Amino acid sequence: MKIAIFSDAYYPQINGVVTSINSIARNMADRGHKVIIVAPSYKNLQEQEYPGIKIIRVTSISASFYDDFRWTNPFSYIAYRALKDEAVDIIHFMTPVFISLLGIKFARKLNLPLVATFHTFIANPLYFEHLFKGPLKITEEVSWKYLNLYYDCADYVSAPTEEAVKIIRENHCTAPLEAISNGIDFNIFDNTRSPEFKKCWGLGDKVILYVGRVAFEKNLRNLMDSFDLVYKTHPDAQLLIIGDGPQLEEFEKYASLKESRKKIIFTGAIPHNDLVVSGVFEAVSLFATASQTETQGITLLEAQANGLICVGVREGGIINLIEDGKNGYLVSPGDVDEMAEKLAYILENKASLGSMELAAKEMVDVHKMSRIIDRWEELYQNLIDNKENLPVKDYLHFSALMKFTTQFKIDFRYFLKKIRPSRTFVARNPEFKRRPYRYRNIRSKAPVSSTKLKKIRSFRSGQRD
Repeated sequence: MKIAIFSDAYYPQINGVVTSINSIARNMADRGHKVIIVAPSYKNLQEQEYPGIKIIRVTSISASFYDDFRWTNPFSYIAYRALKDEAVDIIHFMTPVFISLLGIKFARKLNLPLVATFHTFIANPLYFEHLFKGPLKITEEVSWKYLNLYYDCADYVSAPTEEAVKIIRENHCTAPLEAISNGIDFNIFDNTRSPEFKKCWGLGDKVILYVGRVAFEKNLRNLMDSFDLVYKTHPDAQLLIIGDGPQLEEFEKYASLKESRKKIIFTGAIPHNDLVVSGVFEAVSLFATASQTETQGITLLEAQANGLICVGVREGGIINLIEDGKNGYLVSPGDVDEMAEKLAYILENKASLGSMELAAKEMVDVHKMSRIIDRWEELYQNLIDNKENLPVKDYLHFSALMKFTTQFKIDFRYFLKKIRPSRTFVARNPEFKRRPYRYRNIRSKAPVSSTKLKKIRSFRSGQRD
């Protein structure tokens, strides 16, 4: 098979979507299939190479709301020509933005089956804090309408967990839906460098790990608030935050105000290939996340594959990964005290929780990558073989996206703050107001004589008297 994957999120970005794309692409390539990835261009990018995978970059410009996200040209003839020459069999898009708009258009023009994967709950209001931090505002209902514009175009839609599929159905996606895990390759991990990792970051024996984007929707403030409570009874505990994102500096400032500030460690981004062999999973005690927006959570799967007990929020795809009290703990969304209680309990009783660590490894086995690739192979082939029997669907017209923008709301206060500088009011002497007007010391501009005016004009024009 020749498979084209379209995604607005791809290397050099580091996130779960990119990890998932690389996992599918490389495993399919290892099985003898050819994979073409269509993604945004970046200046001075040294492209990653992998046998059986070809990458096509589409002209792009930087987006303001996220450091490494790009807006791309939604009309790329070069990409279209390349896909036609490659005789692609099926198209799979991963993100509901302009690159995927290209994928939808090409699938319809070339009469190819179209698959889509729902990776991110961008309709969740927690995303709005940085996606729409400018003058344009949007509601959750309108966000779902936007997402359905994309996903209803697909012949088949996947989401990583049953809970994610349920949420998508509840929000009126009409395409066929199936839960297909992002999957995890158990062979990529190497923890032999664990002592070196601990020494590098000055880690002790009670370390709570978070890996992921450092952004508002990951609810890191709640995680740090919970850790601050843990620190009061466990002053030797540490919180290790691995990742980068648009709010890294903001969260670093927030951490600096905490009593536990010296125990909160930000490493910044660590490339996935380096992270899985760094030894981090053996260097820490447990994994925790306060995110309420996960469709699944690849970093949580990776922690479980390494036998870590995980603490997460009882919302989104995480509820399909953590069975409360068996392989980890689920807490109520936003409940800082409950999360702190579970974190402290694991740190205090880790030596006696071996059965939970074993359960974490056993229960993650269903997400083994070989099983996931088996399902993708079967699904792709089935759609290719039956493409003539698929329902006729139009491609997503750019005009439909433009029409959708009329449902945005404009925050005019944003413009006022930008255009009109804040005024500084100076309190005047009360005696000033009580004086009669004629007695006030008001300075006025002195009149300019005609002779003086001529001299000024002569000087400005470069003439001399």
